[in-house]
Amino acid sequence: MINYIEKGYSMHEWLRSQGIDISQYGTVWTANAPDDVVNVLIEQYNPWPAEKAAKFAEIDADFEAAVSSLTAGWPQHEIQTWSKQESEARALAANPSTPTPMLSTIAATRGLTVAELAQRVIRDADAFTNASAYYVGLRHKARQRVQALPDSDDINRLPELWAIKFGS
Repeated sequence: MINYIEKGYSMHEWLRSQGIDISQYGTVWTANAPDDVVNVLIEQYNPWPAEKAAKFAEIDADFEAAVSSLTAGWPQHEIQTWSKQESEARALAANPSTPTPMLSTIAATRGLTVAELAQRVIRDADAFTNASAYYVGLRHKARQRVQALPDSDDINRLPELWAIKFGS
């Protein structure tokens, strides 16, 4: 009889890499290898490195999705102009006689004053920076929670790892 111990999906992948297919039928586990061999492998398997790596990848993917939402709907070429717009806007705020070729062209085309556009650019840049910083903080917090968990033993704490989510 296989003494199955829940150690995450990574254990199933690792067993498959060892040529062992394990399946559950009701409450009974079966494999294409002798039960005693499977039991030893299950007992020896340390799920922490693979499960932590999977959790880091999940956190990073959720972070990327959140950060990407900040620029959703904006053409890439325009996004590439944001740093130039911001630098001109901040320079203008510091010195009203500073030349602002990009902002001047955009403002004239839109029917705004350069000062109005500069205020909007600074407001939007600050909002983007704050939102980005918030998401970076959430990512770091989630990754720190993962890092604080053990690297071996204590498989009873695996559900703590699996419960960690970006943003929680």
